Amino acid sequence: MSPLKRRQFTQLAAASLTSTIVADLSSKVLAQKSEPSQEVIYGVNLLSASKEQNRENQTPSVEVSVADLATGKVLSKASVPVLSVDNLSSRPKTPRAFFLPDYDRITKLIVLADGTIVISTVSSTRNGYFNYLISIGGITSTVESITSAKFTAQTVLDFEKFNQTVDSLLSLPKNQVLSLIGTEGITPFAFRTLDLTTGKILSGDDLALPQLPPTHRFANLCQDPKGNIFATEIGSEGVPVLVSMNLQDKAIATGKVKIQRLTPLNFEGRPLVNDVKDLAFSSSGQLYALAADNRVKNNALFTVDVKTGKMGLVSELAVEKFAFSPKA
Repeated sequence: MSPLKRRQFTQLAAASLTSTIVADLSSKVLAQKSEPSQEVIYGVNLLSASKEQNRENQTPSVEVSVADLATGKVLSKASVPVLSVDNLSSRPKTPRAFFLPDYDRITKLIVLADGTIVISTVSSTRNGYFNYLISIGGITSTVESITSAKFTAQTVLDFEKFNQTVDSLLSLPKNQVLSLIGTEGITPFAFRTLDLTTGKILSGDDLALPQLPPTHRFANLCQDPKGNIFATEIGSEGVPVLVSMNLQDKAIATGKVKIQRLTPLNFEGRPLVNDVKDLAFSSSGQLYALAADNRVKNNALFTVDVKTGKMGLVSELAVEKFAFSPKA
């Protein structure tokens, strides 16, 4: 199918989905829609910080939205309040001599196989960095019922160093996630496995994860339907390069998982100057990127050709991170 015809088909399917929502907000009806063109995008944004928020044991407030794939139009959205963590654990405070004003940032949004949304955030304070996981369970492909959803929050525990931060996540079997751990959000980065049940970073390395170059920035973990893991890497040249690995493909010499550098990301024939904001695969196997679009002064959704790195504009999408909902 040509790009034009594919776009027209997606727009018609999106219009049909919108009509269904207007006619009947029943999540059961939406759950029966399984065609790739009717996939739902979740997005997340930070809300204004509350003066009462204690960043050392409470998550920031966020807004979760559902958007139309073809147009980026928000179909519904709802707020998640500040949450106190379930696994509060005392940790030594490490006051910093030089620091920016307190702030929060969202580092990833993933959707587990059971439909649970997990949002990773980092809060920076004078006493260090506090990494949180916000879990939203019991919702469907829309968020009209989010007020009755189950909200839980955890702090991420057992970092090797006090200033490490969770900068990306990828769902794994057995209630675990693959994590990209940065140092204050910058290099060096390392792969670690995180237990969602306890919020703890596991000390062992059963996956034989590769060691990452200490001066390279890594971000935007995602996985295609075949199980291949993708991310972006930025080296000294400053151009984001698409990289991939498969946990079953290991080097004979080291026994570690191999990383393949595929291609630089580019748009309209030019390499990207800045990294993308996020990456995610649809269930049909199409890779999408969230990146800044200077023409609209906002983030936008792009398709990405895995072989060439070529990006194609889809629509404006005013979120900080995004993911596709699991297929019903």
